[in-house]
Amino acid sequence: MANRVTIQIAGQHYTMLADESEEYMNEVAELAQQTIAECGGSAAFASTRALALAAVNLADEYIKAKTAAEAAEAKCRALEAENTALRSQAQRGSHPGNQRHR
Repeated sequence: MANRVTIQIAGQHYTMLADESEEYMNEVAELAQQTIAECGGSAAFASTRALALAAVNLADEYIKAKTAAEAAEAKCRALEAENTALRSQAQRGSHPGNQRHR
């Protein structure tokens, strides 16, 4: 169920409907506010330039995090496939350490 949450960013209040909790949305607003401040805005006012730079910075962080998550998921799938293959080998008794040399 969506929660009605009011957050404040750069001196403006925004009422939002969110599936997330009020605490989470306040954390999101705080991150947005911090990013705006890093780009030259303040708690009371942000220029269009500061807002645009903040949006670009957050988009950049998002894309990098998404790319890293996708790479981690691909590595996890590869390791799972390797694990499955090794288990199959072990069940057949064909593990290289189990073979005798004549």
